Amino acid sequence: MKTVPSQQILKTSLRAEVRLKRAGIAEKQRTRLDKAINEYLLNHAEQARPIVIAAYSAFDGEPDLAPALMQLEEQGTKVALPVIMDEPGRSAIAFRQWTRNSELKINRYGISEPSGTPEVLMTEIDLALIPLVAWDESGARLGMGASFYDRLFQPFGGLPRPARIGVAYQVQKIDRVPMDPWDIRLHGVLSESGWFTFPG
Repeated sequence: MKTVPSQQILKTSLRAEVRLKRAGIAEKQRTRLDKAINEYLLNHAEQARPIVIAAYSAFDGEPDLAPALMQLEEQGTKVALPVIMDEPGRSAIAFRQWTRNSELKINRYGISEPSGTPEVLMTEIDLALIPLVAWDESGARLGMGASFYDRLFQPFGGLPRPARIGVAYQVQKIDRVPMDPWDIRLHGVLSESGWFTFPG
């Protein structure tokens, strides 16, 4: 399925607009916001005690979760990061385990990913921390446009686990994210304002 042209134009426009806003966050402010996000993540993990967390390597101005991920990994939580998998017809992503000693390589998008570590299956993941460009209060998520995460979570769309939590700054929140039928909604969002769970 393909996005209808009018929807695609709107998504592209919103993507550019919100990425510009995110890029405009001053360095000192970004440091403060990232610190708050990491603290909220650690507080949530202390209460929920997820055994396996899937996250991401920060890219293009995304909130940097590295401090919290290092602490969680040190405490015994299994952490996984996405890797690009070249499959016939279309690339996809999967998760591989990450530790502070993992060898990292740069993929074709310029994002660091673990190399040579075991794959972490979707059914193992308790909490998935998902990067995004924009979000709204209905749980709609606008990504970078490759549909990697929508395709990855399609079989789990109606399930509570893995918990799909978008990670973003409040400046990335918009009134309404345009959705296609195959777009997967989030269970919640983690931002500098805290942990927000969507109704339903």
